[in-house]
Amino acid sequence: MFQQPISRGRVFQLGGALAAAGALAAAGHTDAIASMLSDEVTVTFWTPGGSARYCQNFSNIARDFHKLHPNITIGKTTCGTGQQDFLTVLLAKIAAGNPPDATIYWDSPVTLGVRGAVMQLDPMMAVSQYSQAKYWPPSALASCQFRGKTWGLPLTGSPYAIWFNQDLFAKKGIPTSREKFPKTWDELRKLSKEFTYWKGDTLVSAGFLPMNPPELPATIFVWSALNGGTIYDADHQKYTIDSDQNVAMMQYMLDWLNEEYKGNRTAVDTSANWTGYADAKGRAPAFQAGKLAMLEQGFWFVGDVLSAGVTFKHYEVAQYPVGPGGKKTVSGFWPNWAVIPQGSQHPQEGFKWLDYLAGVGVEKWFAVTPDLPTNRNVPASLVPAVAVQQRGQAYAANLTRFFHHQLDISIPMWNSPIQGFAFDQINKAVNNIMHKVAKPKDALAAAQRASQNELQRVLHSA
Repeated sequence: MFQQPISRGRVFQLGGALAAAGALAAAGHTDAIASMLSDEVTVTFWTPGGSARYCQNFSNIARDFHKLHPNITIGKTTCGTGQQDFLTVLLAKIAAGNPPDATIYWDSPVTLGVRGAVMQLDPMMAVSQYSQAKYWPPSALASCQFRGKTWGLPLTGSPYAIWFNQDLFAKKGIPTSREKFPKTWDELRKLSKEFTYWKGDTLVSAGFLPMNPPELPATIFVWSALNGGTIYDADHQKYTIDSDQNVAMMQYMLDWLNEEYKGNRTAVDTSANWTGYADAKGRAPAFQAGKLAMLEQGFWFVGDVLSAGVTFKHYEVAQYPVGPGGKKTVSGFWPNWAVIPQGSQHPQEGFKWLDYLAGVGVEKWFAVTPDLPTNRNVPASLVPAVAVQQRGQAYAANLTRFFHHQLDISIPMWNSPIQGFAFDQINKAVNNIMHKVAKPKDALAAAQRASQNELQRVLHSA
């Protein structure tokens, strides 16, 4: 099951704790890198949370690691911080000088690295077995890099695609193959109408919903690129949220809403839960109920697509269609990152553990939680057992190859020092546009101003 990330805005609401952590950077980094491995070390390891299977599986991986490194014991995984916000607790521990030795992180390491809250990993990566820069896809590694330095490892990088209900397609005589799926936004919009049905002001069924949560605002980077645009230019440290391509993109999506969905996003949202997961109100997902023909989701969805209550047996995935201003299809991804907090008592041993997770342990991780391994030392022939159970070995292998290709064509993402803040601004803009509170140009301009100003503030303080 996909591991939902922490509240990204929290990264930027805790400047005081991060500043305190930054004070540790200058004094602690050199000593940490130069330290020798201890004879007997217990590494403390955290994750922000996750299912019981996800968390318990790290104990199994740790036992395998210990056989190779008898002097290093990985302590019991601390899986989440109870009712307390994970990032708040982590930053408090960093500021106090007693953080975990290593942790999984569900947001961009750049947001912590720019403030000195995590260690630079390049020296350890250079002499590692599995984590050298050449072993990572450039777009995935870029999500961990800022100003030429690497602050985390993208252990998994599940990419996105369009998932569709083949059984619904077949009932309408629509081709069900991946190759026949729409290649342009106009074609997707036309296809979507085949499945959309209103009963009064209630949306009974839908084809594809444009700008549909919960994957936003992450996937807006993909939709922007599909229309020839960008959201953030890392090389020049500049946001481009209100570019002409992005204004045109949002106007297209608003026109789609007006034409197919009565221009009423509120009516859409109150009619059903138009996602692939149960929502906060306890409503079952419309996709599994056969009420939503298509949606965008990541590779992790293979573990949940045929979940309880599903009304169909056959699904397929396809590449994103290209917008009017675009030239080619692209994808995006959502990783599980790993970092070494500043002030770690055992950074070398903690990194050895993360290095093992990246190149070897992730295979056992993958067997339980189908998040796509990114490291090139991991055999690309691995397939998720749940997909084999669902559709057989041949389809599972084909599905995995497809998503490896999606990762190869993924655009750079998650590489801004204010990722969470910008996400919140973009999300607000999209919400205001689709609910007709503001026009596309005005809403995106407001998000652009706020994000660029915050970026400049953070860069200056860093």
